[in-house]
Amino acid sequence: MKILRNNISDSEFYNYYLIDDNKKLGIIYCDNGDLYFTSFDRNQETDFFITKENMIIYNLFDALYKSFKNGDVFQVSDYELSQCSDINEKIRLYTQISEANLNLKNSELYKKVFNNEKIIWISDDSISFDYKNADSMAISNEGEYYKLKFTYYEDLYPHLRSIRIRNARSRYKPFNALMMDFFNNLQKYDPDYHQIHIEEYLYKQEKQKKLIK
Repeated sequence: MKILRNNISDSEFYNYYLIDDNKKLGIIYCDNGDLYFTSFDRNQETDFFITKENMIIYNLFDALYKSFKNGDVFQVSDYELSQCSDINEKIRLYTQISEANLNLKNSELYKKVFNNEKIIWISDDSISFDYKNADSMAISNEGEYYKLKFTYYEDLYPHLRSIRIRNARSRYKPFNALMMDFFNNLQKYDPDYHQIHIEEYLYKQEKQKKLIK
């Protein structure tokens, strides 16, 4: 898998493009302040696979998936801890955050955004809230890899198909914060200085064996 990143003009952010054979995935931050996942495919349904060929990218998607599955949206910040006068206040703070995450995980919204062991994100551009007829992206853990499945129903002939994650007014707020955390962590990765991970080496060795067979 080849990975490209381009600096966004007048911005400190980078856009990322993952290329695997004839498939391409764009993770793009636009000047409207919103994040887009783009499949660059004109089919109604298309898949993109995140394998251990690149462990940094794989681990980022792994962390994203687990954050949704566990419902870890709210976190205790260093600033909040600094405002606590003693250990009891810190315990209360952690308890409040834990309860907030638990309440969110029990909500109807959580059941929409994480269902059947999949992250299901209906585009914030979509009119419908029905996964069966809206533009959406599903992220699932397939064991050795993550699968991103894009489905497009509302616009049959777009110039560029994409799934929008709004920073504000998202239908899935506050879960959009997890998507932005993923994007912010992605910014730390420079594909020009990639170091081979042992898992990548083993993955490529196994892949080569299958090709020989």
